Amino acid sequence: MAETGFTEPRPAQIRRLGHVLYTAGLRMQKAMAEYVKDGTQPDQILVLEHNPVFTLGRNATRQDIHVNDAFLADRGVEVHETDRGGQVTYHGPGQIVVYPICNLKGGREDVGRLVRGLEEAMIRCAADFGVTADRLPGFPGVWVETPRGLEKLGALGIHLNRWIATHGIAFNVAPDLAHFRWITPCGITDKGVCSLSSLLGDAAPTWDQAADSLQGHIAQTLCLDLQPVPAPSRSISALTWRRGPSGHEILVMLRNPDQGLWWSSVTGMLEPGESPEEAAHRELLEETGLRGTLSPMNLAHSFWMDPSILGLPAGPPRFNTETCFHMEVDPGAEVSLALDEHSEYRWCGFEEARDLMMWEGSKAAVLRLRKLLAP
Repeated sequence: MAETGFTEPRPAQIRRLGHVLYTAGLRMQKAMAEYVKDGTQPDQILVLEHNPVFTLGRNATRQDIHVNDAFLADRGVEVHETDRGGQVTYHGPGQIVVYPICNLKGGREDVGRLVRGLEEAMIRCAADFGVTADRLPGFPGVWVETPRGLEKLGALGIHLNRWIATHGIAFNVAPDLAHFRWITPCGITDKGVCSLSSLLGDAAPTWDQAADSLQGHIAQTLCLDLQPVPAPSRSISALTWRRGPSGHEILVMLRNPDQGLWWSSVTGMLEPGESPEEAAHRELLEETGLRGTLSPMNLAHSFWMDPSILGLPAGPPRFNTETCFHMEVDPGAEVSLALDEHSEYRWCGFEEARDLMMWEGSKAAVLRLRKLLAP
């Protein structure tokens, strides 16, 4: 273990967050780095899955992406610059992303041990499913020898600031490998990319099965003393829309100053015993007075709840998982605002609604609704 990770136990919490939009993930990392920096709090290991995104490390350029912005926008792929090392890489559905937000002070000042521990966890995870992966000197991550040559199964990129580690690993379970062909992954032109699915076919594990294995091995290789983790709170959002004379129109509402002063759709927390559907119907009626046909959007995402914005007391990190719905209402239906929450409303098209929305979850919901309603 001395060569592959740490040997002294360190308190840590592993948070399994499911789908996290990339910009929300960046905000999470920054907040968790602040949380662990004085050494009195447990390290935070975030296990999640991102929307399709290309991330540019400090050594990357836009030329490492071989398609233009319009091509990517049509396919729902975002591009973000980051402060991690390395060049361009891809995150997307079917990939396990792990952000080990670790404080390496107090005898663990060795980023090499962290890197080797994360690589070893990926190697052991692959072995759990019958795949032989290994390190490749000079190329961070883990690799598999295939009939096509060496292919990367797991990528690694760490950022270190005053011995606080952020960013981490991306382990391929079943991502869309075609997306990797649109970039020069990690600046490597003579080696490919693989996944457990491409290697094992129908015998490949599910994302959850692989994540169970991977986070267990990370706990071992980083010598983590795991602490209990409260479940995220749960909320809903519901985009309300109607068929207007010039196309679909979305209802957006301006929250009162004490509620944040931003434009949003209907949102609200689940009450005890409520299903997400029940909460959506209740919140729609309370906030807008509207009834209609409620439909799921097949979109749920998790995020860190910033206490300074939401008016919450300081304390341990709070996370929330939001389930998204949409509801069509009659074109002539009258909006009855809950004035204790919102001061005004407007009906607008997709682009205006997306521009007005503050949070990435709301913007993603607008894009998803436009796709769902496209002819």
